[in-house]
Amino acid sequence: MKSAWQHREFRVYVFESSALKRFVVVEIILGYLVYEVALYLCHNDFLAGASTWAGTEGVKRLPILIRRIAGV
Repeated sequence: MKSAWQHREFRVYVFESSALKRFVVVEIILGYLVYEVALYLCHNDFLAGASTWAGTEGVKRLPILIRRIAGV
C-alpha cells in the first residue's frame, strides 16, 4: 500500500486575490469588530463568540437576501 509521501506529488492551490481579501475583511476584521462590540454589550465571551459567528454569516448572506427581496 502506497502512502501519500511515496507519490512525490507537488500540488499547487490557486486563490483569487479578491477572494482572499474578502475573507480577510469579512472573517477577520469584521469578526473582530463584532466580537468587541458584543463583548462590550453583554460581558460574556461565549455570547460574544456566538455573535461573531452570526454577524459574519449574516454579512456573507446579505447580498443574497437583498437580491431575493428586490426580485432580481
